[in-house]
Formats: sequence, structure tokens, C-alpha cells
Amino acid sequence: MKYLILILIITTSLFSKNVKIDKAVAVGIFDENGNGENIQHLRETKNDYNGLCYSKIVVFGNYQNQKIDVKIGKSIGHKIKSIPIYSKNKTKIGEEISFKHYNITKGYFEVKIENKLFDTKVFVK
Repeated sequence: MKYLILILIITTSLFSKNVKIDKAVAVGIFDENGNGENIQHLRETKNDYNGLCYSKIVVFGNYQNQKIDVKIGKSIGHKIKSIPIYSKNKTKIGEEISFKHYNITKGYFEVKIENKLFDTKVFVK
């Protein structure tokens, strides 16, 4: 019986996820021509982004393929690229993720991971 409990504890700890997200922030927004702006410390974008645009977010921590929802108004972003971020000691500390948005009108830029809201401060014109 003791061996069965020990095996059960070992297998559950091996298959459990180590998910810890420290921060997820919106970094930039770009139009289809590549013109854009850094939105880290803004409340409202300077340019209008109607139609097709691209956005970048940075996730610090280990999110292990959890569902990331990035919205601008009612437009849902589609993940197109991910670049890992490394520290000086060459350990992975996060990822920069790019999204493509279709039919942008205007609204708030929202970053959610597993339905937990991380960033929503920027209003996109």
C-alpha cells in the first residue's frame, strides 16, 4: 500500500504543470505597412489603426501553451510569431508574441491569459 501511494505521488508531481506568469503587457501596435508605435506608457494611440494591424505583447514567466487572448475592441488577434526572451545567464524569462488583427475599428487593447486580465489600459483609435 505504501508503494502504491508513493508511486501515485511521484506520477502526479511529474505530470503537474509549473505555470507561473509574472507579467503580460502590451508593447506595440503596427499597421500593415509596418508603421507603428510603442504603447507601453500610453493611454491612447496617436495613429488610427482601422482594418488590418499587428500587435506585440510580452509575457514574463512560464505560460506553457495556455490560451492567450489578445483583443482590440471586438477584433480577436491570431498568433503569428513567438520569440523567446533570455536573461544574461541565458535562461528563458519570457516570450515576445506577435498577433494579427482583422477588421479593427476602435476599442481597448486587452491581454488575457486563461481568462485572467493582465493589461487593458490602451485605447486604440
